[in-house]
Amino acid sequence: MNDALGDILNSVRMRGSIFSRASLAAPWGVESGEMPTGIFHAVVSGHAYARLEAGGEPILLERGDVVVAPFGDNHLLTAEPGTATRPIGELTTVDDSGMGHLVVAGAGPHTSLICGTVAFDPGGAHSMFSMLPRIIHVRDTDGSMSPVVESLVALIAAEVDGSKPGSDMIVSRLTEVLIIQVLREYIRTLPAGEVGWLGALRDPEISAALGLIHGRPAHGWSVQELAAAVGLSRSAFFNRFKRLVGETPAQYLRQWRIHLATRMLRDDGASVTATARRVGYATDAAFSNAFVRVMGVRPGAYRRAA
Repeated sequence: MNDALGDILNSVRMRGSIFSRASLAAPWGVESGEMPTGIFHAVVSGHAYARLEAGGEPILLERGDVVVAPFGDNHLLTAEPGTATRPIGELTTVDDSGMGHLVVAGAGPHTSLICGTVAFDPGGAHSMFSMLPRIIHVRDTDGSMSPVVESLVALIAAEVDGSKPGSDMIVSRLTEVLIIQVLREYIRTLPAGEVGWLGALRDPEISAALGLIHGRPAHGWSVQELAAAVGLSRSAFFNRFKRLVGETPAQYLRQWRIHLATRMLRDDGASVTATARRVGYATDAAFSNAFVRVMGVRPGAYRRAA
């Protein structure tokens, strides 16, 4: 699982940032509103309840917990379930450094939060991201929180509060690591037999096959070759791969090649011809046809726009 997931995360341009430090004394409640990026909240101290505005059971968050709304859905954070809420913008002031301060004074228990955003480049996002739930909160089956996530929250809080030289860069990197860790923990705690892309990352044989495709995208992988490499019969491998990934191995190979090509064209400034050869296409025409099928535009036009 880790290799395939690592390949996907490494291939996607992700940007994390902190937009607000919250100091909240009960009773308090805030509503995020719809956001153009993913949004997360980390509990530094105290507790909170989170739920999507569209519905669902409130999620208890305690010290070291992180909740992520990867698509920026409107959600509520409250001191207790059912507490009245106000839009987060009405309660937040911004200092000279650009940091927001969300403060609610009250007589009840105190909660300290860090609120941030995470953006995945939509031009090159892997299909795995479209299958994430609308809200993610990770705890082990025994109810404990991840010690790594808790440590990252503490480190981010120390950097945000310390305001030392280089803090912005450190916070950005720590935020990205935090989101990666949350995604990894979420996938790890999925029930066995989970169907779909996230289940594919938990399946040892299918995850291994994905790792092979990721490692050598220019190779003309056949179903028989992949099946033999992971120790399955051709039919068993093909059926399981399609059921979990949602595509045939050939379709996924094409998707992965074009996914990598977008990054080469956009970030590396590679030519169309050089990109085509690097991802396994013998001619520019074959590459262009595959690119149009996946992205809807020709690679040259994509490169100029990027």
